[in-house]
Amino acid sequence: MGYTGGYTDTQIEEDVYRVRFSGNGMTTKNMVWQYWIYRCAELTTQKGYTHFMLLRSDEQTPMPQASSAPDGKPAYRTTASAADDDALSRVTPTATTSAPVFIYVPTAPVIKYANEGRIKLVKNPAAYPGRTLVRADVVLRLVGPFVRSAGKERAPSDMELLKLALITVPGPPRGRVTLDDLKYLLPPL
Repeated sequence: MGYTGGYTDTQIEEDVYRVRFSGNGMTTKNMVWQYWIYRCAELTTQKGYTHFMLLRSDEQTPMPQASSAPDGKPAYRTTASAADDDALSRVTPTATTSAPVFIYVPTAPVIKYANEGRIKLVKNPAAYPGRTLVRADVVLRLVGPFVRSAGKERAPSDMELLKLALITVPGPPRGRVTLDDLKYLLPPL
């Protein structure tokens, strides 16, 4: 992190981090979101985990539970394989924020975007029934070329990325999810 942008990771608990990515005056909102989600996945693998969960700012850290998946059935399902009416209906609301920062100079304002959120790192997705998690390996594979090329390669669309990277662990839903809850999964408009 520096004057021209970058990221910061703050450890809150053993497996919970606040990740922030700030752009510079040339970084678009979507690019900031792509870099932020990539950093979340990168941090996840660096710490030895396979998945991460996006947490609301007011949400207590979820504790793992015994797996309730029957033998022979997968411990989770991807949203790509879910029924059309259920693809994102059980997604855990998140607490990512993105806001422009205006810096005024004599000739024109410079707008800098930032994205921030709390993530819980997870090794065993089956221990979190009813939750939706993000597969770090998929994010790294899909967003990696975009990040390594400094935005010259095509970034996956937000829906393309979420469709392939989200998994839903079977179990009871965690309360009613509204469209307002889901808005935080996508980059800000």
